[in-house]
Amino acid sequence: MKANNANVFVIVILLGLSLFTALLLEANMGALAAVELVLMLIGLIATAAIIFGFWIEEAWPYTLSIIFFAASLANTVWLFTSTKIFLVFAFGLLVNVAGMVMCMVNMGQAVHPKELETYSAQAKKKKR
Repeated sequence: MKANNANVFVIVILLGLSLFTALLLEANMGALAAVELVLMLIGLIATAAIIFGFWIEEAWPYTLSIIFFAASLANTVWLFTSTKIFLVFAFGLLVNVAGMVMCMVNMGQAVHPKELETYSAQAKKKKR
């Protein structure tokens, strides 16, 4: 397994833990729980898109992951102000910051220039 594959695996685990943290905080939320469920559905769709991007080995999932972790961090802070559960908030804070750092570190390594095969436009003619 290459180091890049291990980093992708860790990022996918952090994506799942970020959604799980939001679910734990949402379970203790009174008002606006339906809004949080819609936000979690959007996060789940974004996570599926990120995993698909990693699967086809593109560079854009790292940028989308940074946006996801930043939005999830803001969501976690909002959920903390509603629920006041510090331990789950601290775990969510750690997961989201670690995910953003991992994506930023791997973003520069994600670009893999692919060589193009070139062919001569004119075939060489034999001399007679």
